[in-house]
Amino acid sequence: METERNNVNLIGHPQHSSGVWILKDQWQRCFLLAILLYPLLAALLRYHRLRNTLKTFPYTTRQSLAQMTDDDAFEIQVIVAQLEFPFTFMKALQFALFRTYGIPSISKLLVATSQLSNIATASKRYADTSVLIREFMSHKPAHPRTLEAIARMNYIHSLYQKSGAIRHDDMLFTLSLFALEPIRWIERYEWRNLEAFERCALGVFWKSIGDAIEVSYEKLRSAEEGYRDGLDWLDDLAEWSQHYEKEHMLPHIDNKKTANETVAILLWKVPRRLKPFGEQVVSTLMDDRLRTAMILASVGSRGMGKPITRGTTTRRRGRKVSPARVSNSGGRPNNNIRKRGEVCRENND
Repeated sequence: METERNNVNLIGHPQHSSGVWILKDQWQRCFLLAILLYPLLAALLRYHRLRNTLKTFPYTTRQSLAQMTDDDAFEIQVIVAQLEFPFTFMKALQFALFRTYGIPSISKLLVATSQLSNIATASKRYADTSVLIREFMSHKPAHPRTLEAIARMNYIHSLYQKSGAIRHDDMLFTLSLFALEPIRWIERYEWRNLEAFERCALGVFWKSIGDAIEVSYEKLRSAEEGYRDGLDWLDDLAEWSQHYEKEHMLPHIDNKKTANETVAILLWKVPRRLKPFGEQVVSTLMDDRLRTAMILASVGSRGMGKPITRGTTTRRRGRKVSPARVSNSGGRPNNNIRKRGEVCRENND
């Protein structure tokens, strides 16, 4: 009896191994086929959505772009931001907000009010800003939640505009980054560039937001003549924004303070041991002008670097120096000290 059982095992074992090998081979072929077909399937589905969007919003010529409504622009930007490029679009908006801190007049106000420069208030201020932006980007222009978010934003800005703490040019520059950075990031990192009607939609959408929060366009070259469409406005805005950035994005210790706390918020989920790598990634995403303005370590250095100055004074080679604005060459202090203007405190209500 035992002999027969052994014979069955000996005879059945090769058959069992053969069946496992055949099943394993089939799975390998299916896996290989899936890898080969995935790019084709992804391309077909991605372009299928683009074609459907064009059918729904047939803005196919430059003349038709001039007829784009605010509601259509909103719907198109929702598709771009939430379906086509959700990750890149979100990171571009985060980086747009981060880039504004390279302007000393903006970062000085945030430091003076302890907003985004103090660990106790930075996360709340960042969350509040994100919620307001998400509200009018996720709801139609006439939706009550959009109107409430814009009203709240106007109220907060008005507290500082009356005292001159917020300049109109800084408002326009901030608006330009929210309109332009997603386009730049998609062109730089994504699998396709935005079509003309998609870029036009972003222009129409953000111009309508600028109108709602009373941003002045008088500094734009073609403001008096008016704009044919969203593309025309974006081109004019980009030209002005580049010029403004070259002139006003300068090194300042307040830029550094604001950048440090914001990066800490962006990397708060990253394990402590990986934070230096995360800081390097953030630094790599910056261009040289922004990195210099925020007094951050160059790419390849460890971490985000240390502030050139701390407190009211610091010592360099045995002599006492003031916390001056840092120049672009060598990190030496500049004798041209930027005085901090008076600002009103933010109403916490």
